[in-house]
Amino acid sequence: MEKNIRCSCSDPEKCTVFACSGAADLGLASDLLARKLHANQARSMKCLAFVSAGIEEMIDSVRDTNMLVIDGCKLDCGKKTFEKNGLKKFLHFRLTDLGYEKGKTPPTPEIVEKMYEEAIFMV
Repeated sequence: MEKNIRCSCSDPEKCTVFACSGAADLGLASDLLARKLHANQARSMKCLAFVSAGIEEMIDSVRDTNMLVIDGCKLDCGKKTFEKNGLKKFLHFRLTDLGYEKGKTPPTPEIVEKMYEEAIFMV
């Protein structure tokens, strides 16, 4: 699966991002990374919870967007949530693939910036 989190869409509403927001450090980092993408107008941040809840109206509202799911660790909760709700066409990005370790990565602004810089330019 392609790992490039940049979106070629000119409209951020057509490029969406969903993040793991788990209680662990990498869950928070995933959320902060998604917020940074949103703040920089690279992607529109959407709520993973409506996918988890199976709210079809909301799922249908993003189904045709360029969707990115950011997971913090190899459990891939976000990815599994998408798959269980019939969403198959999306990009998946995992922070542990960049070498960050769950339980050992404080989500400081400096670390989130580093994650962003590493992730945004991945090919």
